[in-house]
Amino acid sequence: MNCNDARQLLEANSDGELDLMRQVELEAHIRGCAACALEAKALAARRQALRDMIPRFTASPQFRRRVQSALRAEGSRGRPALGWNLWNLGGMAASLMLVLALGYSWGSMRARSESLLGEAISDHVRSLQAGHLMDVVSTDQHTVKPWFIGKVDFSPPVFDLADIGFPLAGGRLEHIDGRPAAALVYRRRLHSINLFVWPTSAGTVPEHLGDKDGYNTLSWSQDGLNFLAVSEISGMELKQFAGEYRSRAK
Repeated sequence: MNCNDARQLLEANSDGELDLMRQVELEAHIRGCAACALEAKALAARRQALRDMIPRFTASPQFRRRVQSALRAEGSRGRPALGWNLWNLGGMAASLMLVLALGYSWGSMRARSESLLGEAISDHVRSLQAGHLMDVVSTDQHTVKPWFIGKVDFSPPVFDLADIGFPLAGGRLEHIDGRPAAALVYRRRLHSINLFVWPTSAGTVPEHLGDKDGYNTLSWSQDGLNFLAVSEISGMELKQFAGEYRSRAK
C-alpha cells in the first residue's frame, strides 16, 4: 500500500467502514510511514475538536421553573393563558436555537481551520519524506507559473524572492480543502517553505500565524485566493516571507 492509497482510506477507517484486511494493511502502512501517521493523527484530532467545540446546553433551574410554571398555567388559566405562555416558550426556544446555531457555526469554522492546517502540514511532511517536493523544478517564475495551466482552474501568483533570501525552487500539484491546489516551493537556507494556493470558493481562510506539530504556519486570503505557508523556519522569518510575497502580489 502506498501513501496515495492510504490517504483515500483514512476517512473510511476513522468511520469504522473498512473490512478487516484493508484495516490491517492500512495500520501496517501507518506504522511505517511518518507522514501518513501524522495525517491519521490530525484527522482524529480534527474529529475530536469538532465534538468538543459544538456547544452543549443544559437547562438552568430558572429555565425549568419557567417551563413548569407555563405548563401549570395551561391547566389553571384556560386557553388565553396557554396562548400567552406558548408565545413566551416559542420566544425562548427561538433564542435557544439562535445560540445553538451561532455556537455550531463558530465550532465548524474552527474545525475547518484546524483541518486545513492538518492537511497542509501532512502534505508538507510527505513532500519532504517521499522525495516528491516538486513536479516542476525551476527558479524561474516564468517557467513555474505556466506549468500550472490546465492543471488547476486558477492562476497562482509566482515570484522569485531570492533577493530577500527566499529563492523560488519550483512547484507541484496538491489537494487541499477538497479541491486541487498549487504548492509553490521556496527555500530558506537548508529549509523548504510550502506555500499552498487555492481559490476562496469553498470559503476564505483567516489571517493567522501559528504553530502546530513543530511547524510554523501562516494563512491569509487575497484577491480571491487562499494562501497557507508551512515551514520549519521561525515565525518571524515566515512573516517576512509572506509580507514580501503579498506586497508583490498586489
